[in-house]
Amino acid sequence: MTEVPEGWVRVRLEDVVRINPPKLKPDYESGARLVFVPMTRVAEEFGGIDVSDRRPFSSIKRGYTQFGPGDVLFAKITPCMENGKIAIVPDIRPPIGYGSTEFFVMRPRADGIGPWIAYCIARSQFRELARQNMQGAVGQRRVPKVWLQDVSVPLAPLPEQHRIVARIESLFVRLDEGGAALKRVEANLKRYEASVVKAAVEGRLTEQWRSENPPDETGPELLGRILTERRRRWEEEQLAKYAAKGRKPPKNWKKKYKEPAEPDTGELPTLPDGWCWATVEQFASTASGGTPNRREEGYFGGGIPWVKSGELKDGPVLTSAETISDRGLAASSAKVFPAGTLCIALYGATVGKLGLLGMHAATNQAVCGVLSPISVLPKYLYFSLRAIRPDLIQSGQGGAQPNISQQIVRQTAVPVPPLSEQEAIIATLDAQLSAVQQTSGDALSSCLASSRPSATIHPQARVRGPSRPAEPRRGARFRHP
Repeated sequence: MTEVPEGWVRVRLEDVVRINPPKLKPDYESGARLVFVPMTRVAEEFGGIDVSDRRPFSSIKRGYTQFGPGDVLFAKITPCMENGKIAIVPDIRPPIGYGSTEFFVMRPRADGIGPWIAYCIARSQFRELARQNMQGAVGQRRVPKVWLQDVSVPLAPLPEQHRIVARIESLFVRLDEGGAALKRVEANLKRYEASVVKAAVEGRLTEQWRSENPPDETGPELLGRILTERRRRWEEEQLAKYAAKGRKPPKNWKKKYKEPAEPDTGELPTLPDGWCWATVEQFASTASGGTPNRREEGYFGGGIPWVKSGELKDGPVLTSAETISDRGLAASSAKVFPAGTLCIALYGATVGKLGLLGMHAATNQAVCGVLSPISVLPKYLYFSLRAIRPDLIQSGQGGAQPNISQQIVRQTAVPVPPLSEQEAIIATLDAQLSAVQQTSGDALSSCLASSRPSATIHPQARVRGPSRPAEPRRGARFRHP
């Protein structure tokens, strides 16, 4: 058990707060509109609570958690608890609200201790201990009430609580001001970064370089060579299939070859001399991955990295949270892509995000791998797709969170410069974007001198019911600090 300073005590949480106190029975009219707080209205990392949503009393009085001003809300379910969905209810009117049943309501037993209790349970150490004691099935694990009742927390004298909370709040105000300034700087840097990438893939950054370095092979010549090689490979594959079946190719079999679609350049901007437009499918092939059945043992935990769409964040992909086994690959449509493959998220929260594999890896079905083996460099294609990403996403389907299909990726038009200029563009962008990142790091250092656990609390929130804290009691079924 962790030592506490002189004059402090460790107490059972239930001795200083009522956990899920009995519901009051207010006499409101059915149409009265009361505060309603779903889980989404409580920010992660103790980042505040939104009480702007109101619903008719008749629709929420049954089946939802009831709370009042000064109560502490604590998410009980994974992953909301681990993510720090904790809040103090502000001075709402009418003074009763309702919310998700996945909240524990903690009503302080003494005036003025709510903020202190909230900070105690918002600590990452407390949440990790709560995680270790969760019960239930995967994806539906919850913190047991009996564990929460028995867990011990430090309790300082009330004047010292107030001094500590006030000091924390004053530091947060300064950090919030620094954070706001940082957001403005980062927004400007992102706009600048996007403009630099766009200028590069339109040939403006390498204009002087191009005048001094005439290519041995122009973009149109490069594309022609790619298309010739593409057809040659198709013919070799077809001949191999016929040979495997012991058959001779039929007459006019070469006419079955399907030329990839050319881009419609009518509304595309003019490119520099020696460049041309091409669709992705003219010089690359695409494939997506798959997810093995998670109920089957032995499909995950193998030696092959398994990259999901959430791990694509516009940059190299060097690690993955999960791995897949050879059995998992055989039992799904997952494919192993070589290192250097360009990947794009087809849907989900990171739709349109890109990544360059730093290792051989399989992917899930929300990731499309783009393989360009013939003279269009993956990193150049990466920058090209970054530049046109807004249009790429807009062409998808799905409303607020559109889905991009492989067909959309294949039909996307990108500018193709000579191979030597692709290399020059990559070198120029690497240097310029590195400078942008350095500027962003300097801005972070100047705006935020120290780290903070995000928090917005209401120190003036009143709590109810005096009580004298008792000595902590150890529980036999759970781990305690």
